[in-house]
This record gives sequence, structure tokens and C-alpha cells, in this order.
Amino acid sequence: MTSQPSSPQAPAPAPAKLKPLPFAFPFLRKGRGQSEASAQFTDEREIYRLLAKREPSGSYLVSRKGMWHGGIHVTEAGAGQSLDLEAGLRCIADGVVIACRANKTYPISEIAATDGGSPVQAPYSTGFALVRHTMEFPRGTKLTFYSLYMHLMSWEDYANFPQRKKPSYWSREWRVTQHAQDKPSPGRNGQIPDPSQQGLRVRKAPNGAPIGILPQGASIRIGKRKKVRGREWGEVTDLLGASMYPPVTGGYVDPSPDVGRWVYLGQENGGPMVEEVFPDSMFDRVIVTTDQTLSPSDSQGDGGGIPIKSGDLIGHLGRYDSLDQRTSGTRMAHIEVFCDDGIESFIEQGREWVGQHGPHKEDWAALGLPSEPTMLRVAPGTVLYQRTQNNEFVPGTDPLSRKTDAVQVYSLAELARDPNRRIPEPHPNPDPGCPVNWWHVDGVIAQGQPIDGWVCDFNFAGGRVTREFAQKWIDFECLADDHDPAHTIFATTPKWVDYARGADVADLASRSNLSPLMLKVYDALFTTGDGTQAAVELCTLSQTERGGYPWLMQAASRLIVKHESEWANPAKWNQLIVELETKTEPNPQHEEEQKRIEKLAWWDEVKAGVPGFPGPEVFHVHPIGLVGNFLISSGCSCKDQTITAHNLKRIAIHTSNEAIERYIEALNQAFVDYHFDTCVARAHFLAQILHESGGFSATLESNGKGVKSYDPWRGRGLIQITFEENYNSYKKYSGEDVTSNKAAMEKLEKSPHALLSAAWYYAVRFPLIKASDDDDFIWITRVINGAYTGYDDRLSYFNRAVDVLDIKGCLKLNVDGVYRFEDSKAYNEKRASCAWGMWNDPGLTKSGIGKKSAAEALKGYGRYLELDDAAGKPVDKNGNPKDQGWYGLPAKKPVRPFVEKRWKVLSES
Repeated sequence: MTSQPSSPQAPAPAPAKLKPLPFAFPFLRKGRGQSEASAQFTDEREIYRLLAKREPSGSYLVSRKGMWHGGIHVTEAGAGQSLDLEAGLRCIADGVVIACRANKTYPISEIAATDGGSPVQAPYSTGFALVRHTMEFPRGTKLTFYSLYMHLMSWEDYANFPQRKKPSYWSREWRVTQHAQDKPSPGRNGQIPDPSQQGLRVRKAPNGAPIGILPQGASIRIGKRKKVRGREWGEVTDLLGASMYPPVTGGYVDPSPDVGRWVYLGQENGGPMVEEVFPDSMFDRVIVTTDQTLSPSDSQGDGGGIPIKSGDLIGHLGRYDSLDQRTSGTRMAHIEVFCDDGIESFIEQGREWVGQHGPHKEDWAALGLPSEPTMLRVAPGTVLYQRTQNNEFVPGTDPLSRKTDAVQVYSLAELARDPNRRIPEPHPNPDPGCPVNWWHVDGVIAQGQPIDGWVCDFNFAGGRVTREFAQKWIDFECLADDHDPAHTIFATTPKWVDYARGADVADLASRSNLSPLMLKVYDALFTTGDGTQAAVELCTLSQTERGGYPWLMQAASRLIVKHESEWANPAKWNQLIVELETKTEPNPQHEEEQKRIEKLAWWDEVKAGVPGFPGPEVFHVHPIGLVGNFLISSGCSCKDQTITAHNLKRIAIHTSNEAIERYIEALNQAFVDYHFDTCVARAHFLAQILHESGGFSATLESNGKGVKSYDPWRGRGLIQITFEENYNSYKKYSGEDVTSNKAAMEKLEKSPHALLSAAWYYAVRFPLIKASDDDDFIWITRVINGAYTGYDDRLSYFNRAVDVLDIKGCLKLNVDGVYRFEDSKAYNEKRASCAWGMWNDPGLTKSGIGKKSAAEALKGYGRYLELDDAAGKPVDKNGNPKDQGWYGLPAKKPVRPFVEKRWKVLSES
């Protein structure tokens, strides 16, 4: 009797990969010219120029009046002139909305007329949204921070801008209008419909069978929305007590909650079928949303709230008419970021990890993160070289005149966008084993004149130039110390009063009069000079005298400063007013300002409702500096971008121009209709359909040749839809007849349905949008193909799309063009694990993965055995193993013995 072989020791599960936090700048750049669409900002320096030029009174850290300011301002008349105000403010990172306040109509500050003047009525917004974010680096070290968006547009004001969308986190209902005139069908026994029973059909699916009719005037809540053949549909999540008419006279309404419920959201009979309704209960109060449960898969934790993605709409600029300037019609927003004391240790641990592991690519791969630095830092004192006609780089005849006096930090990806700013070094000496480049950068000399020139990112003789990781928080510094409780930059409130009045006091603006905290800020920014005008210098950080660029504003963006929030303890402003009025006459404006401040405050209400929310003494972070540091390294800020025919041709290099033009319009429409919202999802979809269709060349299985046992339901489309069941499912979903005859079936072979059916198969039939957003190429291929046939070709298409669309910074699992099996959802499925073993097995001939690897095959085989053991080695009713006949094995041959044999052979080879 022979003994049974024991199960091989399967490899231990790989640690979970880190999920880099996606970032986006909080607004879009206005299109240049009438025909150009708005676009994402990609360079923080461009935003600093804009803020310095247009928003000098709303700078980070210090206002023009010498007050603390923990965020930035954006106004319609200022920076808004260069922004897409219709697109509104955007969330800076993935997170959850934990609190908000929406004005139904703006509160109004009123000041009675004096000295024959006119009375003042100044509307202002107290609306806000507060978002909690969590980032992790290194593994096990997390930071929770918050982004705040103040002075948002009121509900009433949106009526003045009908094209602007309202924030999705606003609680809303949908009311059936008089334009919805669907009626029950006549009864089977001839019953005549009651003419009063009119409303809106509720269907099992978009364009599906009706299950009832909502009466006119009924209100419902809607969750998911989708477009099918250009018509928008909404899924009903709550009937709000409404009773439906039966779809057939004399029939009944299926009460089962398991039945799908979809309604048409478009227009018929001269108007909209439903209209948006906002209950009064959501207005003019602080609403804490943490009672809303997050899904288990949400990357932002389990603390509750309303999920929101980077780049999603937060709101629009609201009214904020000034009382002292007596302006009218001012629209603005205040944006800030803050966090508790944990940021100090978070930054320290991140820097320590990068210091120890930065050069080791395998350590980054273990975290699932890109292994290349993302920032270029040019230290002060660096000489910017000149480029000769022979493409040589020299310090020039007067190097001292080309020595920069300010820190410069650039995104390497942003520099690389302009081919004129990068010159590869062909023969670096010594050779670091990685590409070396010369970069064209700007600077400013000590005397204030601008300069520009070239630096090398390795072994540069002209000064210290380094490539840095975003996780190192390069040049960021945390500052904390005592400050004036009344929020001035001075050591005491009376000193600020003297400064604000322009009193005849010696050394009024001197650094000696600053608070200890603001003295630290000043010394961090101004390393030369005697400090006699320190207060004036701090109040004008946005100045651009030094070479036309706001170097001080950029430097300030790296200071993380601890200060009491403006939105807490409104009584503190009483002290300011009392001190001010001891030197001046009472002013009715002061009383109105105090009323405003009290209505703007929200901190105590949020802290009472949100577990773990910090006290009001918090570290403030420049929102543009934060996004600029992490944008390229960790997030996708290119949502909803279309793909041009030119770029598609660069990806599908063997596809004809005719085929590109045939599908480009349907492709971009599919991206919208099927919610391919991120550039990564679009690139994954492209890679799969280009492989499956041979570069858009094949839309009929076997080119229609031969006989198939499942004819006439052979594969059609760019992801070939096969079998009668799938044809019927697509017909039901799309409402298009693709089943009744050969001509109907052939619609799947041509644009647009060749492509739209592929999008349906990818996004609906086997929902792969989340896997695409997660950058899980291995799982996507497993689902589309059943295994890994064509793996290399699919990956080649995908990596080419990454390069062409410039989305490397948006990837999550792709490290240097490669995916790890352990990071994929496939790692937790038996069949996918077995296939990974077989397709990588050097002893088999499975096609698709050209470079076979015994190590990878052992990963797959070992994981299959581990999962099979965990499942109890399942058998059918006859006691035979359930896993039989996979991937070319004889029909009834068990899989496990085969896997054990291959494991043994590979382990011993």
C-alpha cells in the first residue's frame, strides 16, 4: 500500500498592498478659447502664479491685514477669471463627507444708513463641506486629515445658474411631475384604465418590463443612474411611502424589494418626468453624516460618511459681500486642510522609511508602490548651466550670476510633459544604472532677477540637485508655538491694533512684535534682512517682485502650522473688537462682523457628532502644496477625459486609420454611458478590446467560417458576445433588437454596437469597472479570457496606453509595467490560481505568457492547493472532486493531483 503524498507547503499570503490616495487640485483651468474644454491643473506653480496675481488678500498663513489665515481664497473676480467656475470646486482627494451645511438662501448682514449714506445689505454664505481623508505610508502608519470648503453656493442661488450641478452629497428627492403621463394597460378581461391613474412607470430594468406606475406628485429617492442608448435612468432606492398603480388594469404591484426598480429621468410630453426636490430639513444647519454606513470595500475606513472621490464636485462659489469694502455681488470660497498632531510622527516615519528603503525597488514593490522618485529638487546655491549648440552643458563665463537663491521643487512628470525641458544624458559618469537627464528649470538670484538654465539629476557639479519621493514630504516643516488668541500675527492684540491703525509707534512692524509662532514662520521664510518690517513682509507673501514668481508663496506652502481654527470659539473675536474700539469709536460694522462669525462657526457641532474629530488647535496644511506633492505619485486627476483619434492610433499602432475613425465616437460615448470614469479604467478596457478584436479588425468569430454547435449565436463584437443567453441579455439591457434575425444579429458586428456590446459585457455582464479602477490587470484578463491567453499582448496594449495617455501616476498595482499575482483578486480564486500556475509553467505549452517562470507557476499552484484545503477539498454527490477537466485536462480528470504533480516537479527542478 502506498502512502498518499502530503500537501505541499503553500506560500504564506502576501501582505495587503497599500492603496495610494488619489489627489486632484480643487478647481479646473478655464479652456483657452471658445473651442477648448476646461482642463485639470497639473502644475502647482501655475496656481501660485494665479493666486499671487489675483488673490493677494486671501493668502495662506497671513492676510493682508495681519491676521492669521489657515487656507486660501478663490474669488469670481480674481482667480475665477482663469478658472472654470461652471465646473465648481472639486474634492482634493478620495475621502468621505462627514459634515456639511447648505444655505437655502444666504443670510444677510445689515447696517443702517449713516451720514446720509445708503444702508448696507450684504449677503454671505455659511455653507460648507468637510471631508475626512486617510492616507497610509509606510504600511501600518496612517494619517487622517480633513479638507474644508467654505462659503458654498446656496440652493436659491443655483436657480441663477441652471446649468450648474448641485453637490451629490446634498440630500434630495425626486418628484413625479405632470409631464409623466404613463397609464396602466387595459386589463386582460377588457377592464378600462382609470384615466386619473397617471404617472411614471417603474421598471425591472432600464427599458425593462413595468412593475408599477408612480402617481403624479409622488416623491422617491434615487441611487445609481445610468444611460442606455442615450436615455438616462435612475434606480429607485426608497419609495418614501408612495403607493404605485398596477401596470395592468385589474392587476397588482409586486411588493418584493428584490425586484429591480428603475425610472426614466428624461423628458416627455413637453417637460421633465421628474424634478429634483430638496427637503427643508437639509438647509441652514450643520448636518453630520457619519451615521451613513460605508461599504466594507471603501478605502477610507469604517467611520461612516458619504464617499467622495478626488475631482468630484464639492460645490460652487457662494456670495460673500464684504462689509468694510461695501462691495456687492462678491463670490468666493475658502479652501483649507487641517489635521491633528499625528502629522508630525507620520512625516517622520515616512522620511525614515524612504531613507532606509528608497533605493531598493523590491521594497517599494512589496508595498505595491512605484519605485521611482517623482520630484526634482534644486537647492539654493545651485548654478544653472547653459546649453551649447553642441548639446553640451557648461556653467558659463560668470557662474555666480547664475546661482539660484531659492528652493525649487518640480514634478518630474510635469517637467517631462514639455520635450524641450528634458535632454537625456547619453554617457553619465559614473553610470548610476538608471536614466539620467538634464532638465530646464527657472530660478531667481539673490538680487531678485529671474534666471533659467539646466541642471542634471545625477552627480551635478553645479550644486545639489536630487530626485525625491513624495512620501518624504520634501521641504515640509511643522511649526507650533504660542499665538495671539485673537488670531493676529502679533504677540498681543493691542500691538495689532497699533499696526492696523498705522499708529506712530517705533518698530511697529518689527519681528520683535510678532507672536512666538509667527516669529518661527517669519524666520523660516526670511533668512536675510534685519526684520524691521517683518509684519509687512508676512502680509505680502504673495508679492512677485523677485523675478515675477511668488517664491515666498511657494515656500509658505511647505509650512505646516499649528493654530486654533477660524471656525471654532467665535467669542475670541470679541477681544479683537474690544481692543480695537478702545482706540477708535464704536462701529456698527463690528457688531455685524461678530454676528457673521458666530453663524460661520461649526466646529463644536461637528466634534459633538464625529468620533475622533480633533480639538480646534490643529495643524494647517496648504491645500495646493499638499496636492502638488502627491498628485503625480498617487492619484488619478484625469477623470472624464476623452481619447482622441490621434492617441488611439498611438496605442493601437497596427490598426488602420479607417478603423480608428469608425470606433472613436462610440468609444468615448461608451466611456460616459458605462461609467468608465477614470483614465485607468479606460486604458484597461482599451487593452482588452484591442486584443480581443485583433486591433479592431475582427468582430465575427472565425470570420463567419465553419460551423459552430451554438450557431447562429457565434461571437460578435469587439469582445465577442457568444451564446443565445448573452444576446438576449444585451438586447434586454440596450433595448436594441439583436436576436430576431440575421440582420439584427449583425448589428453587433458594426459600430456602434460592436463597441457598445463590448462595454456592456465588460461593465455590466461581468462588472469589471471596480477592478479596472483598482488597476487589477490580472483579474480583468482572467474574467475576460477565462485564463491568461494573450496576456503579453494585452499587457503590451495597456502599457502603451499608460505612456500615450501619460497616466503612470494614476496606477495602483502596475509597478514598472509589471503586475504581481499576489496583489490581484485572482490570488483568492482557485481557478484563477491554477491557471496562473499552468500559464507560467515552463513544462507546459500554454500560450499567452511568453517568459515562463517556475517561481510564478509555484505561486499559482501553491495558492490553488491552499485554497482547496481551506474549502475542504469539495466533492460532488458521488464523492468525486468537483474540480475536474480544467484548461485542457481530460473532462473527468481531477485538477488537484495534476497540480500536486506539477508542484513536485517544479519544486525539485
